[in-house]
Amino acid sequence: MRHIIRLLATFALALIAYTATAQTGPQGADAPLKEIQVAATAFVRGAPVPAWADLLNLPALEREPSRKPVVVRLADSHLWAGTNGSAYLVNRAEQVNEAAALGHIGNITLPFNPQYQRLLLHKLTVLRGEQRIDHTTSAPVRFLQRETGLEQGIYSGEITASLLLPDVRVGDTLHMVYTVEGENPIFGRKYNGWASWEQATPVNLRRVTLLAPQERAIRWQWVGETYTRGSKPSELIENGLRKLRFEERNLAAIEFEPHMSPHAQPLRWLQFTEYANWAEVVQWALPLFPADAPLPPELGPVMQRLKALPTAAEKASQALQWVQNEIRYWSVSLGESSHRPHLPAEVVARRFGDCKDKSLLLTRMLTELGLHARPALASLRTRSGPTDWLPSPYAFDHVVVQLTLEGRAYTLDPTRLGQGGELARMGQHLEEAQLLPVAAQAQALVAVRSPNREEIFSSYLAERFKLASFDGDAELEVEHRWVGLAAENLRLTLPRLDTQQLQRWALQGYERRYPGIKALGEPRIEDDAQRNRITATVRYSVPKLARAMDGDWAMRYAPANFQGSLALPEQLSRKFAVLVPSYPGTMHYVVEMQWPQSVAAISDPSTQRLDTPHFELESTRSFRGNVARHSMSLRTRVAEVPATELPRMVEDLRKLDQRAGGVMVVLKSQVKDGGFLGLGRETLQDNMRKSLRTQIERTTRQIADGKLKGEDLANGLCTRAEAQADLGEPSAGMKDALEAAKLAPQSGRARQCLGNLYFANGEFGKAVGEYTRALPLSDDTFNTYYRRGHARFYDGKLEQAAEDFAKAAADKDDESDRLFAQLWQLWSLQQAGKPLPPELQAAAAKQPRGAWPRPALAMLVGALTPVQMMEHLNATLKGDELDMALAEAWFYVGQHHRTQGQAEAARSAFEKAREKNITMYIEHVAAGFELKRAP
Repeated sequence: MRHIIRLLATFALALIAYTATAQTGPQGADAPLKEIQVAATAFVRGAPVPAWADLLNLPALEREPSRKPVVVRLADSHLWAGTNGSAYLVNRAEQVNEAAALGHIGNITLPFNPQYQRLLLHKLTVLRGEQRIDHTTSAPVRFLQRETGLEQGIYSGEITASLLLPDVRVGDTLHMVYTVEGENPIFGRKYNGWASWEQATPVNLRRVTLLAPQERAIRWQWVGETYTRGSKPSELIENGLRKLRFEERNLAAIEFEPHMSPHAQPLRWLQFTEYANWAEVVQWALPLFPADAPLPPELGPVMQRLKALPTAAEKASQALQWVQNEIRYWSVSLGESSHRPHLPAEVVARRFGDCKDKSLLLTRMLTELGLHARPALASLRTRSGPTDWLPSPYAFDHVVVQLTLEGRAYTLDPTRLGQGGELARMGQHLEEAQLLPVAAQAQALVAVRSPNREEIFSSYLAERFKLASFDGDAELEVEHRWVGLAAENLRLTLPRLDTQQLQRWALQGYERRYPGIKALGEPRIEDDAQRNRITATVRYSVPKLARAMDGDWAMRYAPANFQGSLALPEQLSRKFAVLVPSYPGTMHYVVEMQWPQSVAAISDPSTQRLDTPHFELESTRSFRGNVARHSMSLRTRVAEVPATELPRMVEDLRKLDQRAGGVMVVLKSQVKDGGFLGLGRETLQDNMRKSLRTQIERTTRQIADGKLKGEDLANGLCTRAEAQADLGEPSAGMKDALEAAKLAPQSGRARQCLGNLYFANGEFGKAVGEYTRALPLSDDTFNTYYRRGHARFYDGKLEQAAEDFAKAAADKDDESDRLFAQLWQLWSLQQAGKPLPPELQAAAAKQPRGAWPRPALAMLVGALTPVQMMEHLNATLKGDELDMALAEAWFYVGQHHRTQGQAEAARSAFEKAREKNITMYIEHVAAGFELKRAP
C-alpha cells in the first residue's frame, strides 16, 4: 500500500502528470528496470478517441519565441466517471526550445498498471513548422517494470510504456493524445480523481473537463498554495451527463523553493471525490481490515508469553517489537493488495509484509491481549496534509495502529525498527499527523499529539572543561544524550561502526572548533532501551584552549545541538513557508568551565529569556569561584514560518546568537594575587570586592563618555547601582537606580533594578511595587517573582511571598534556580503556619545528599539534621566553592531554627552567614535583616 498510495500522494511532482498530463521526461533513472511482455489488449495504438471526449485544437504558436527550454502549448485533460468504469484522457502539446531539453519529447514514458488498466494511444505526432510527422503506429515501444521502491522492499506491478522517437529537433512540438481506461477494483464504485494545474514549465492553455452521469454527486475543490485558488468551472448538463470545465491561459512556471514544509503544495491541483465525508472513507476501509481475522496457531507460544506479562503497557510494547523485528518489511502490492492487507496467517507464514499487513497483524494481536486497538490511515509525506483534502482514500499512503491504554492514545508503527521499552518513551515520527481511524464509530480525522512531547523530542549536550593553568592544555568531557526518534536511529547505526569509525564520529564538529583536539580512549555508549535513551560520553584533550586578551583570558564554545534547528533559506523573498527542522523539539545545552584555582569570581545565576512566535530560549549564566557555567534551553514553537514572518525571524535569530554566544571570559581582576612567597594571598572576598570596584569604575567611564543614551544609559546606571549594593553600600546606589527608572520607565530591567535597591535599603513595600511593575515588562519573570517574594517575606506578607516563590519555581527549568526558590517557599509556608503542598514536600525530601542546595531542602523537612547537612557540605566541597556554599547554608540553618522557635540558635547561624562576608549574596543581605528584627 505504501508505494501505490505514496505515488497518489505525490501528485504535485509525478502522479498528477501521469493521470492528467503526459510524462515526457525520463523517470527514476536509477531505479531498477526490467523489460517485460504485456497482453496485446493492454496497449493499443491508433485507437479512436472516446466519444465522451471533446478535444481542444492546438493553439497557434506564439509570435515571440519563448526563452524557456520547454513550453507546454496545450494541456487538455478529460476525466470520465462513467457508470461502468472510469478513464482519463490526455491531450497535450509540448514544445522544446533548447537542445538540452530534447529528452522531454524524444523519450516518452507512460505509466499504467496492466492488471486493471488499458493504455490507448490515439495520436503521437511531431510538429515541425508546417510538417506533421506521425509516430502513432511506428514509434518503437518497450514495456519496462520500473519498481521505483524495489530497493525499499516495495513491488507494485506498475509498468511503463517507453516510446523512443527518432529525429527530434529544437523548435519541435510533440502532440500526444492517449487514454488510460480502468481503475483499481479495490476502490469500488465511488469516484476519485485529480488533475494538475501549474507545472515547473509554462503552460499556454490548461483545461480540465470532468464528465459524469448527472446523478453522481461528485464534489470538487482547488488544492495548493500558488497565487490564487483558481476560478469556478463552467457547468453544463446535457443528455444526462454533467460536464464541469476548468480553463486558464498563460500559466507561469512554478519554481520550487528550498526548505519548504513537507506538506507544502506549490502546484495547484483539482481534486474530485464522490465521498461525502470521512465516515464514508472509513466504511470503505473497514472491510479491508477484518476485526475477526484469526491469528495462526504458530503464534500460540508468542501470545502465551505476551499474556503472562504483568502490565498492559508491557504486553503492547512487546507485541509491537515482535511484529517490528520478526516480520520484515516487504510490499507486494498487486491489484487489490495495493490496499487490502494479507491476513495474519499468511503474513506470519511468509514472515514479511508491508505497513497494512503488519498493522492488521499487530491490531489482532493487541485485541487478543484484551487491549483496545484499531488500524489508522496516515500520510507519511504530508503528515497534516489530509486536512486540506476532500474526503478520499487517496489522502493516505501509510497504515499504523492506534492503541488506547489508560485513557491515552498511542500511535504505533509496526514498520519501524530500533524501538523498545516503555510505550510512552518511544519515538513518534507522525507527531501532529492527521490520522483516520478504521473503526465503525470513526467520523473524522484525529491528530497525533504526544502529551510528553518535550520529553521525547529533546536532546541534551553537556561540555565540561578543566584547565589547570591558563597557558596549558584543557581536559574536556562531553556528554551527549538522545531520546525518542534520535535514539532509535542511533540504535540502528552505532552497532555498524567499527572502532575507527566510532572515533571519527566522536570527533565530528570538534576538530574544526578546536584544532589539534584528540579523543582520549573510545567513546562510552550507554543504551537505556527501557527509557529509549542513548548517552555517549567522550573525553578529549584540547590544546591551548584559553586565549590571552589584554590581560584577560577567554575560551570559545558553541551549542552544537542547536545547529540546524532553525534553518533560514539564503533568499528571504519567497512565497512559501520555511520548514523548522527541529519542531517539535527542545534542545538543552550546558557548558561548564573549571578555570585554574587562582580564579575567584562570584556571579549568581542570571537568566535571560528570548520569547518569539517561532522559538523560545532560556539562557542562564553563573560564575562561582573558579567554575563558570552557561546553560541554555531552546524550544521550537512552530512547524513552519510563513514567508511574511521571515524578516522578523532574522532579527530574532540575531538575538539568539547574541544570547547563546560562545565566549567565557576571566577578567584580570578575577584572578587572585598570590602575594610575595604566598604571603598576603588575596581571598575570595578580596577578589569579589576588587572585581565589583573595577566594574563600577568601568561603568562610570562609559557613562561619563556620554555615548550611552536612553535604555542603554539606564542599564549602565543599573549596573553601577547594583554593584554598589553588592559591595554592601546600597544607599550609594539609590540615586542611580532612581535615575534609571526615570530614563526608562517601561524597562523591566530598570524597574527590577529599582526594586533591588529598595530591597537592599530595607524599603520592602516600595520594592514590592517596583517588582510588580517590572513583571509585565520583563523577560526574566523568574527573578522578578523571586525577588518580589523576598520583599514580601520581609514586609511580613508570608503567604503572598510563598505564592511568588512557587511561581518562580514553576517558571524555571534550571534545577538549581528552582531549588533556591523552593527553599524560600518552604520556610515562608512553615513560618506562616501553612501546610506544605505534597509536591513540595516530595521535592524537598528527594536526594537529601545530592548536589547543593538539595541537602538544605532535605534539612528543612527533617530528612537531614543541620549537623548532617554541614558534614555533607564539608565532605563534598572545598576552597572558595565551600565558602560560598557555607554563606548560604548558615542562613538556611538560621531559617530552620527560626521556624522551630529557637531564637538564639537562629541568631548564631545568621551571624555565621554574615561572617562569610559574601556581600552580593541575597543570603548575606537577608541575614542582616534577620539580625535587625531578632528580639
